[in-house]
Amino acid sequence: MIDLRNKSIVVTGAESGIGRAIALQCASLGAKVCAAGYDAAGLKETLSLADLSSGGQIVEFQVDIRQPTAIEAMFDFTCDRFGELTGVVANAGIISLAPFEELSLAEWDRMIGVNLTGTFQTLWYAAKILIKQGRGGSLIATGSSTAVRVIPNAVAYVASKGGVHAMMEALALELGKHRIRVNTLVPGQTATAPLRAIPGYLEKAASVLPLQEVTEPEELGWLVAFALSDLTPHMTGSHLKIDSGRTIS
Repeated sequence: MIDLRNKSIVVTGAESGIGRAIALQCASLGAKVCAAGYDAAGLKETLSLADLSSGGQIVEFQVDIRQPTAIEAMFDFTCDRFGELTGVVANAGIISLAPFEELSLAEWDRMIGVNLTGTFQTLWYAAKILIKQGRGGSLIATGSSTAVRVIPNAVAYVASKGGVHAMMEALALELGKHRIRVNTLVPGQTATAPLRAIPGYLEKAASVLPLQEVTEPEELGWLVAFALSDLTPHMTGSHLKIDSGRTIS
């Protein structure tokens, strides 16, 4: 049984999709969760779906991870509310597709700024808190199967997520001495709301996967909750991959 009743966790990108599933799963297992994201309406919907029957708590915080002061305020809010920080899931990210010759510098900067620099800033502030507390902790960032098996028309996205993968391995090595575990979530084709809204997309995506099914966000939520728990004290530098076999097909 995964028990997160002694955990205080920040999840970014919690207003929808994988981030929402992670935040809700952690709260349902007893964690104190700060569900953070850019879209205030989405965050309120996340909170309305929470199951707190196991004693968990969930609060919302609107944040733009491109702004260091906003990230610092998010962690100040969390620590003031819950008394400590034990884990962070840096899940917030964006994606857009364009042929390389049509990719603008502005769009490259936007993708790198959110997916890589924003993730770095989130983890940087979190690590400072965990080191100061002196009790270890867990950092997880959402990468992508496209960083392992690339797709066309996604150079900026692939580069940003590839940077996340490399950064997390470097952090796992460097932060181990502080008993801070660092792992990367690697989703494949996942049945999030934007993809469900595209007629036939998920069916087509599933048809080329070894398991012939896309992943549900809730399954990723369970995996992250497991990685955040005390059941995995020596899991670090790992790729947490549930992708129906996409990266091997």
